[in-house]
Amino acid sequence: MIEGIRKYIGVAAILACSFGSQAFAQSPAKDCTVTLKTTAEVEQDVVGANGEKTKQLVPVQKVVPGKEVVWTITASNPCKKASDNVTINNPVPEHMTYVAGSAFGAGSVISYSVDGATFGSPEELTVTDNGAKRKARADEYRHIRWVFKSPLQPGATAVARFRAVLN
Repeated sequence: MIEGIRKYIGVAAILACSFGSQAFAQSPAKDCTVTLKTTAEVEQDVVGANGEKTKQLVPVQKVVPGKEVVWTITASNPCKKASDNVTINNPVPEHMTYVAGSAFGAGSVISYSVDGATFGSPEELTVTDNGAKRKARADEYRHIRWVFKSPLQPGATAVARFRAVLN
């Protein structure tokens, strides 16, 4: 039984690599859009030739409950002109919990959502708990949005990243 659960978790983690990100961009040509690639990695200790221990990101092979996964979404502009208003909307994978403060995206404004429809800063998000509104906790965030402040130039890439733990 335990081995079956372990296999399920490993397969679920690999399948989760294909979860849906959405990018929105105002592109100069109708037939040219920003493309996205999502990768799932885990940190692994690596010992260099000099004996120094460092952490390195490696592709996910197997994830067990409690293990942290680093999700990276890379937006690429294959167009001949810059793409304005690039926005990445990304769900926190099912059966995973967002790690507070881990979202990163250079040159972007990051917001969160507990319902996938309304986004805001952590201070703005609320949930209703036993009939009373309260500030949402990071573990309740279900979507993350990155809005890039500058146009994505032709051939350029932008990176959005966050961490989540398998429940």
